[in-house]
Amino acid sequence: MPLGGKILVASSAAAERKLISDILRRAGHMVSAETADIAHTLRRTRSLYPDLVIVDSGLDGARGLKVADIIAGDQLAAVLLLVDSDIFPQARNYHYLIRPVNHHSLVPAAEAALYYWRREGELRAKIRKLEDTLETRKMTDKAKGLLIDRMNMSENEAHRFIQKEAMKRSVTLRQVAVEILEKFESELR
Repeated sequence: MPLGGKILVASSAAAERKLISDILRRAGHMVSAETADIAHTLRRTRSLYPDLVIVDSGLDGARGLKVADIIAGDQLAAVLLLVDSDIFPQARNYHYLIRPVNHHSLVPAAEAALYYWRREGELRAKIRKLEDTLETRKMTDKAKGLLIDRMNMSENEAHRFIQKEAMKRSVTLRQVAVEILEKFESELR
């Protein structure tokens, strides 16, 4: 069962682009664009938001790796690099497929790249959420510390005060903590 997703095929060889697109369409994927040069590939990637970009390493005179680096570095899409042999060390930074391209090699490679791209995206989202939670915790702890020091509250009372304020005003704990920190910082000036 294919994972689906929008795919952009970038190769300077028209016959190869057509072959790849046909194979992917027959496998149930949506090929949203085909490109033959770096500039067009980057423009289409940034405008179409594909899930996967299949890049010929020989694109625009062997500058396909540069395109792959930009797409991966900017986290625009998964990259599947087409190479002529496995003696291409830079390809190991990406999912790659050694030519000749056929249904039995292309479809699993594309689906693996899509799967790991989505998985990586989910992990990035979890990391952002954990970082946000940690930052909220730090700010809340600082605010509680100020309430303990300046208002002679116990830790429980300070925590409960922040919670009640957040509930009463329908804001987050972080927003209340920031306001407390700003209030006490302005008093120190």
